[in-house]
Amino acid sequence: MNRYNWVLLILIFTSCTNLLTIDGFDKEAWAQDQDGCKGQRAELVDVLVLNKDVLLGKDQSQIKELLGKPDMHEIYRRAQRFYVYSIEPGASCTKHVANKTNANLTLRFNALGRVHEVVYYK
Repeated sequence: MNRYNWVLLILIFTSCTNLLTIDGFDKEAWAQDQDGCKGQRAELVDVLVLNKDVLLGKDQSQIKELLGKPDMHEIYRRAQRFYVYSIEPGASCTKHVANKTNANLTLRFNALGRVHEVVYYK
């Protein structure tokens, strides 16, 4: 095996081990609260907002590993994408309260697939 193959092999292994973690964030509780129906995301969103600098620049696969599949996924012009995670119960929840606002956490990805903006709408 020549040295270029070794370098390529090392790059592949090191790029796959970069898991995203945030202190104080319960990844399992977030994932189990699909569409914010259980109210667990409302308790965890502040940790994400305080650590939004950690999220900026991360790619889509790292975000999906941390937050799971988004509740809504939007494709915008110039290859931008938006991942939207519901924080409070919405219309899809059986215990939907009409007076509640539909708070959500929105992550905007640039054309390179990196988080460019993190916004929490209350």
